[in-house]
This record gives sequence, structure tokens and C-alpha cells, in this order.
Amino acid sequence: MAEPDDALILPVPEAVSATYLVPTSTPPDDPSTLADVAARALDGLVTGTARDLARQMLAGPLMTIDTREVADLPALPLDLLSAFGASDEQVNRVGDATHVITVGAGFRPGWPPAHEWSARAVAAALGHTLGADLIDGFQTQVLTVDAALRSLPDAEGRVRLTDWILIPYSPGDTVADGMWFTTKGLGRFGLLELQTHEVPPHLTRGWGATLTGVARRLLRTWSDALDGPGEPAFLPFPATVTVTGHDIAMAYGAPAERGSDRAAELSLALDPSTNPDADSFLTVAPPEYYRGPASDYYTRVCATLFAEPVR
Repeated sequence: MAEPDDALILPVPEAVSATYLVPTSTPPDDPSTLADVAARALDGLVTGTARDLARQMLAGPLMTIDTREVADLPALPLDLLSAFGASDEQVNRVGDATHVITVGAGFRPGWPPAHEWSARAVAAALGHTLGADLIDGFQTQVLTVDAALRSLPDAEGRVRLTDWILIPYSPGDTVADGMWFTTKGLGRFGLLELQTHEVPPHLTRGWGATLTGVARRLLRTWSDALDGPGEPAFLPFPATVTVTGHDIAMAYGAPAERGSDRAAELSLALDPSTNPDADSFLTVAPPEYYRGPASDYYTRVCATLFAEPVR
């Protein structure tokens, strides 16, 4: 199939990785037993696809488990953990830890994110055994064992995308700049993160939900394209996306409701970073044919998708 003339050409990483930390003050006497400890705990905590993938990775070369003293590591970012929702009690436990167990895994980009499911499952199993929380290294976020386990695929293989991506937002430099929204989580699948500028402040909830639906739609497109033969270094990607109420409902793990066929069109543009240490983005914006203020279009999108003003 020929690619459209306006297709974006996106880079495809050779592999993607997941890292989870388990800070603890009660490390095992013999760190070499951690894989066996995790394997035993998995059977009582995790079922289905996630358990099978985790056990396979534990037995192979794609997962590593390492234990080090806190004094031998860079300081854990306690302020950042607080900013991403950790309670004072959780932050204090992390700060009091004497050791950190690191669970790392790698896999190919696309779906399923076997590296993420497996590493999170194993870290949760170790956290359960040691009475500790775990830290998602991708989002610098503290997770309780229960929250981590709930985010894994259920018995039918279903997951909520909202358990794997965040939607941070911040005000622009001036009131006229509106809000800047981004995603944090699509990189788990090898896809660039999304961003939107000039979002009206009163659409904070509505645009967060909309961008989550866009992420879900684009992730399906990305994963379907990567299911083809070969391991491409670059991939043609559509420059427009149609997001529906169904996309949003599925991303939140909600059942399809009346009005889920409501749809809105948005454009995508590649915004590569000129700084090798900074992120590149896919910028979500009004379609090229739209000539009014971007903020007005985003208001229309939310009104269309939610059939009422969203605040």
C-alpha cells in the first residue's frame, strides 16, 4: 500500500526498556535468590498473560534484577516523587530505604509491552514479599503493590491505558498562551509523546481525556504497523487522526456508552528536538483547513466529544 503524500516519517527504536525500583530496608541475605523469590510470589499474585510473560522473562536474558546499597546510587528524587502523587508516608519510606532492588527488562516496540508488564509484575511481587512500594522509573512515580497489580492485564488480557500514561499540563508563559499538555507513557511502546499548545484553561479535564483518546488511537495505529514483517528503522505515519468517544472510553477502561461514535479530527506534526537530551514530540493541533484560533477549535472538539461544556 502506498503511503500518503503527507505521511509523517517516525523513527522506530530498536528496543524499548522498562525499569522499576523497589526501595527496601530489608533486603534478602542472598540477592541471587531474588528471581526465585519473585517467581514464587508471582503465582499467588498475578494471573494470565502478565504472569506467563514475567516467568518467561525471569528465565531468559531480557530481564535483570540487581540489588545495591542506597549509598552507592544517585540520590532518589524525593521531591519529584511527591510531585507525581506520592504520599508523605511513601516518600518517607523511600527516603529511609537502605537498599534498592532494580528490575529491568527490554523488548521490541509496539504491542504487547511485554517488558513493562513483566518488570512491573516482578517488582510488585518483590514489593509484596518485602513490604515495600515500587517506583516506575519511566514516570518517576511511586506505585503501591495493589495499584501495580491492578494495572496489569486482567484474565481477558484487557488493560486501561490510563494506568500506563500520564497527561501532565502546565500554563504557558502568558495567559494568552493557554495550557501546554503532554503525554508521558507512549515512549513505553516506542512511540513519540504527544503535546498540544494553547489549550484554554477551562478545558483541563476535557482536553486531558481527549488527548488520552488520541493516544489510544495512535497507539493502535503504531502497533498495527509494527506487526508487519521486518524491523523498520522508520515508519510512515498518518498526519491526521480522528478521535472518538469510543477511543476515550476504551482508554479509561469504561464501557462504550451512548454517543461513543462522536468524532473529531486533529492534525499531527513531527516536532523533533534539536537538543539530544530533550524529547521530540508529535504535536496535536487543529486540522490544516481550520483558520481560526486553536483554542476555539479545542473547545469545539470537547463540545463534540462530550456533548456539553467540559471543565
